[in-house]
Amino acid sequence: MEIMTSITLLGDSIIDNKTYVQQQEYSVLEHLQNISKNEFLQLAYDGDTTVNVLERQLQSQEVAKSSHLVLSIGGNDLLQNILFLHEGPIENINKALSDVHKQILKPLEQRFETIVEKLSSHRANLLLCTVYEGDLGRTDEFRDVLDSSKIMVSSFNDTVYKTASKYNADVLELRHIFTSPEDYANPIEPSHVGGERLAQAIMDWIQKTL
Repeated sequence: MEIMTSITLLGDSIIDNKTYVQQQEYSVLEHLQNISKNEFLQLAYDGDTTVNVLERQLQSQEVAKSSHLVLSIGGNDLLQNILFLHEGPIENINKALSDVHKQILKPLEQRFETIVEKLSSHRANLLLCTVYEGDLGRTDEFRDVLDSSKIMVSSFNDTVYKTASKYNADVLELRHIFTSPEDYANPIEPSHVGGERLAQAIMDWIQKTL
């Protein structure tokens, strides 16, 4: 017999991907609802960043009532700064890397840790998702920054793992889930197929915590 639990989903369009799937296809939330009778609340919102999570999503009273919290955030923060990879300094590699850390990664790391600290104050199981690399090579828009963007993603995901260890949270490695072009509806967003794989991974985690 399945134990009823209350799961709150926080973050961005990695979870809130309904806009990007075709008719008759399912979003991540709909996949979860199809494979489980547990109660799911989606606070995750397409386009949100760590700032939006701090200012809006964490303010929901439902967060404190949840038995399980799932957070997938950070990708839009990185995406907002992708122009830096085109326009940042290139005459000095050390300065370029230093600027990426100071201007982009360090503030993002601080906001991310603040979010996790607040979530960990609740008596709930906490799952932190890494940021996947996307299928950026399918369009000219992102092809030029394909390799450099992976470095930024990897740097942020290091923060995810370190923060998870500090606050005793679990980590879901999305780079192991989204592994082929069919997992993406476009260069950035999960497809019906990728969303199903993510939903199943979330359910597997929930079952392990019961």
